[in-house]
Amino acid sequence: MATLNQRRKFLKALIGGGVGTVAIGFLFPKVSQSQAVDLENLCASSPFNSRCKDYLPGVSALDLQGKQIRVDTLVTKPNQPIPVKGLSDPVYLVVTQNAKLAEYAIRPVCTHLGCTVEWKSDRQQFVCPCHGSRYDAQGRVTNGPAKRSLPLVTAIVKQNQVRLVDRAPAIDPRKSV
Repeated sequence: MATLNQRRKFLKALIGGGVGTVAIGFLFPKVSQSQAVDLENLCASSPFNSRCKDYLPGVSALDLQGKQIRVDTLVTKPNQPIPVKGLSDPVYLVVTQNAKLAEYAIRPVCTHLGCTVEWKSDRQQFVCPCHGSRYDAQGRVTNGPAKRSLPLVTAIVKQNQVRLVDRAPAIDPRKSV
């Protein structure tokens, strides 16, 4: 008889421990890799959020020689896109009228057929070598056959660095310019 009571106690303890373990798992979930991705998204969209004080989102923008771009030494001219590396394809940083870097960079891919457009400084515009589409210094289409502006990536200036995030800004800043 004593062994039957011991068995019941053992089964109750086993079931109670299992239920308790499952409950603790739901109450205190394991910190996962997705939280790091969430921090990347948070800091890419709100780089001056207090949680992002020392966090640098994206990848460093590099000049054409492969050196990291420092903002304090960057010589900028308004309406003169600056070619940089850092993402899979080269992108162009945009300089605003007050000689500051814009919060976006231009991906030089024609929206007509996907050809790589070239910046022509003598004409002050991007020109598609395939079908002649033209874009201004901010990447807005000025002459077809392309109908849409050049695609954007997010550019963040933080800790004297330019960082590139491989996603378009939530709102196209060229529409408010």
